[in-house]
Amino acid sequence: MTTETVQAPPSFDPVRYTRQASRAFSRGRTRFRDAFVDVYTAVLALGTIGALAVGLVLALRDQVAQAWDAGSGRTLVAPPSFVLPDGTAAAVLVFAALATVMVVARKLGPAAVSGPEGYWWLSLPLDRRPMVTGRLIRRLLLVWAGASVLYLPFGFVLDLETSVSGQLLAAGTFGVAAVCAVLLAALRQGRPVPRSTAERHRGVLPGLLVLALLSLVTVRVAAGSWALALGGLSVTVALCLAVFARLDRIPGGELVRSGAVSGHTGAAVYLMDLNEVGRALSAEPDGAASPRAARWYARGGRTPFGALLRADTAAFLRTRGLWFRPVVVFVLCVFLLLAGGAQPPLVQLGMIAVAVFAAVPALGAVARRTAIMPGLDLLLPLPVSVLRLSRMVLPAAALALWTAVLCAVLVLLGAGDPSLIALGALAGVGFGASAVRGAYRVQPDWTVPPVDTPFGPMPRAQAGSMVRGLDTTLLAMVPLLLGLFLGYVPGVLLVAQVGFSAVCVLVVMYSDPR
Repeated sequence: MTTETVQAPPSFDPVRYTRQASRAFSRGRTRFRDAFVDVYTAVLALGTIGALAVGLVLALRDQVAQAWDAGSGRTLVAPPSFVLPDGTAAAVLVFAALATVMVVARKLGPAAVSGPEGYWWLSLPLDRRPMVTGRLIRRLLLVWAGASVLYLPFGFVLDLETSVSGQLLAAGTFGVAAVCAVLLAALRQGRPVPRSTAERHRGVLPGLLVLALLSLVTVRVAAGSWALALGGLSVTVALCLAVFARLDRIPGGELVRSGAVSGHTGAAVYLMDLNEVGRALSAEPDGAASPRAARWYARGGRTPFGALLRADTAAFLRTRGLWFRPVVVFVLCVFLLLAGGAQPPLVQLGMIAVAVFAAVPALGAVARRTAIMPGLDLLLPLPVSVLRLSRMVLPAAALALWTAVLCAVLVLLGAGDPSLIALGALAGVGFGASAVRGAYRVQPDWTVPPVDTPFGPMPRAQAGSMVRGLDTTLLAMVPLLLGLFLGYVPGVLLVAQVGFSAVCVLVVMYSDPR
């Protein structure tokens, strides 16, 4: 009786097979001339951008050094009487950037698979780590390179006395900290989401503590401390080992969801559609049940405008996390004004302007949802101008309150007299209109040919679509910044603020939607 030896089937790596087949398919259809032209164009563009960035940093270095001189003049907000440690403002900015990276990585899903991979390969009894590991490693490398490059201009501006080698070491450390933020998001991927807010906050708190420690390490590394840089690297390596050990335990549904959100976001960025980027990153349902809002909405309205206003108000109040970004931006702006030392007025006004630009789009979330299907708005028995006015009421009221509170805090810190509060409230009305204008931003028209510039073709129509909303925000901000610079509000400036905010409202009501 002969014994037949049964051999196990050879191990099959779907990722390697797919990559080899795709490479073989593309190699036969790619000409060397086309590849050389693409590489040459990319290298030339990167070299031009790099030269401009280096020149800009070197030019701003001397100007910022003069502007940050404590004896150059008055400050909008005087530094506090108590002494803060050196580098506090830089550490807070680094921590805010790392926290943002972790939040965005959690939404995108650090470990992900594409749609075809999820459909064909996840259901097979194969090890899924080869499908996930390569893409995750590429994402980590891209995050490290991007974070390191983006840190350099801010590092030279924030710390003018550090050597070039110290700045490069700090940039590399910041890139490692950004990779650590992505890995912290990966550790929580696939785990059940706690229902209560307290449990959700307790789950995020350890990661925030690690990022706070890494932000302090990044600031101290600029002085040339290799020991701290190696310490941050060791933390990231430990997190890498922990993440790669659990890649095979992430549910397949979570991997497919992360791949879909990443693809949606990447396509929106490629098509330069900012509203679609926001919708992709907020793919999870965020509505919060509110019995009080439901009862108030059930009463109805006597007129179509009143009924629409009730519906918009109920949707605005039931949107979860609507105030998160404005509150965080508000706290961060005030802290940087206090922790940055004796900054000149122009630098502090720039911080306030950046805070306004960051907070305004968050309160247009309800309008962005309704702008997805404009045909439904045409079914309402109201003119388009009146309908947009209803969309502006709640964002304008919320941003008027936000700007008034910000100006009140600045007045308490010695920025000027209380008349600035009224100026801020009037500017908030224009900011609310800008939030709705940005929400109804038209999709980029790719049929219009680009304009030739010395840096290559410039998509004129797409750039015009992206600045919708930002233009009226800047318009409403001009009198406010001028009043903060003066420290008081002349009558002419108050009238100008009323006029500018009214223009913003009218532009949103009667602008051409195309």
